Amino acid sequence: MKKAILISLLMLFALSLSATLGTTWNQYYFRFELINKVELQELTRMISIDNICGNWVYAYANDTEWEAFEKLGYRTQLLPAPSSQFTGTIARNPGEMRNWDAYPTYDAYVAMMTGFATSYPNLCQIVNVGTTVNGRQIIFAKISDNVASHEAEPELMYSGTIHGDEVTGYMLLLRLIDTLLSQYGSDPRITNLVNNAEIWIGPNTNPDGTYYGGNNTLASARRANGNGYDLNRNFPNQNGSTNTGPIQIETQVMMDFALSRHISLAANFHGGAEVVNFPWDYTYSLHPDDSWYISLSHVYADLVQANGPSGYFTSVSSNGVTNGADWYVIAGGRQDWMNYTAQSREVTIEVSNTKMPAASTMPNYWNYNYDAMLSYLEQGLYGIHGIVSDPYGNPLAATITVNSHDTAVSVISTDPANGDFYRYLNPGSYNLTISAAGYPDKVITGVVVNANQKTSLNVTMGELLHQQEISLAPGWNLLSFNIDLGENTIGTIFDNDLRQIKSQSATYSPLVPAHFNNLAGISSGKGYWVNNLSSENLVVQGNLLSTSSSQELASGWNLVAYLPDTQMAVSTALAGINAYLQEVRSLDSVWTPGGGSLSQMQPGKAYWIKVSQACNLIYP
Repeated sequence: MKKAILISLLMLFALSLSATLGTTWNQYYFRFELINKVELQELTRMISIDNICGNWVYAYANDTEWEAFEKLGYRTQLLPAPSSQFTGTIARNPGEMRNWDAYPTYDAYVAMMTGFATSYPNLCQIVNVGTTVNGRQIIFAKISDNVASHEAEPELMYSGTIHGDEVTGYMLLLRLIDTLLSQYGSDPRITNLVNNAEIWIGPNTNPDGTYYGGNNTLASARRANGNGYDLNRNFPNQNGSTNTGPIQIETQVMMDFALSRHISLAANFHGGAEVVNFPWDYTYSLHPDDSWYISLSHVYADLVQANGPSGYFTSVSSNGVTNGADWYVIAGGRQDWMNYTAQSREVTIEVSNTKMPAASTMPNYWNYNYDAMLSYLEQGLYGIHGIVSDPYGNPLAATITVNSHDTAVSVISTDPANGDFYRYLNPGSYNLTISAAGYPDKVITGVVVNANQKTSLNVTMGELLHQQEISLAPGWNLLSFNIDLGENTIGTIFDNDLRQIKSQSATYSPLVPAHFNNLAGISSGKGYWVNNLSSENLVVQGNLLSTSSSQELASGWNLVAYLPDTQMAVSTALAGINAYLQEVRSLDSVWTPGGGSLSQMQPGKAYWIKVSQACNLIYP
């Protein structure tokens, strides 16, 4: 009965969320007892589940969500907001952040980010990817050795504090930016990362939540954005439907940013628990790369457990990793959206049980997490690194599918700007299918992936077109094409100087009425008489025909195409029909078994060949 009531209330609740809450709203932080965990699949569409401890579910709600939830009759206990216990030191300018034991004001944060680009202009650009509901900036640092260029290298992304009251990641990522820049050139690991990747770091993607009480304090920080919506429940579901209310400005900004890039590996930093959470969050079905995700998550979790105090990173699982849905199901999460829509590989990293730890503890969290943060980014340098291009080296937009492995939610695409792609897989041998519009699919077999190594794979789609040039003299010419003419026609090959073209049995002339013409088109691998008004060079592109193609010759004279792409002695070129060969004629020369003025056969020419009986001509 409760489930039926819940579904009915959810339908009414969805209608009530069609408008935003406005700038004045209440935040409810509470817990309730839940015996049947299955109910979470419906509840997550109504309230923002935060954590589960035993049978107790911890959650947030805005006014509309709280009103709907109260009607369900769960035994509920309101709790103090996590920010109400905040005692952190506030830094009013970048200089007060030098020891990394204070939280910055919003203005100090912006000044720090701007200062990174000023101090390291060759390594760092600061990009304002969008503006929040209340007009604050969502800022990312782009870090690379050639920061002004978009190179063919993996794009790696760290972002933090999508929940405004979870600020440990905020501090870690600010310090990571500083460390990557200041230690470049002296620290080999950092130098290698910056030289071989394009790193994007956004320390705070919900500044309206963090600075809800004003730009100079974190004491009133809230989980949601300025409109009261949990941004990590606001991304479109896989079927395109929305979860909690209309898509918020901050959500749209992040989606636009992610889809404008080709982020191959990412992590979203949270607080309130200590665990690496990997996909999926929205379903109990496993991601096709589930085993790889487990290994990836352990790269981070194993290091922080080794570098942290006893018990660190064990609040959710003893090994520090969890499948998202196994912990608790949510819908509308960014991690899942980044995977099934943006074709990235993203996890959620919860770095502190306390959402807003004392600022004095930030150096400790840095020591616990620093090695793991670098090691996770280094995973983006491994796996299959490929470039897909056309025969001329131009990059292509292509889809990469791991055969007998991928589904629609795990295939990846190239960055069409450079044609590069990055496919992360467990060690093994794989077959890939590369698909690009206008080209036949190409299957690459036996691609070997080794642990902690890069496998380079350059793929050329299609074949390089051969360019054939044929010189026409005024009057009659004998010619043939040794390339695939494709959709070329008489009209596209010859210009207005054409007077007549004849095959062995048909003719075409633009000078006579159409009903006199019985040569419908021109074919590859055939010989033709061509009468042209003036000297002209024909230039046609196409794939070379195989010289092993057989041409059927009738007894007597035959007008024959010359298929090889290099000239050849008559006796060599026609060795396969030597027993029947009686005479060969070009326009002005002749060859017979006893000699003659014709010694070489040349590409672009056609020849009259006389044989004593029917036979098949195959060039060597």
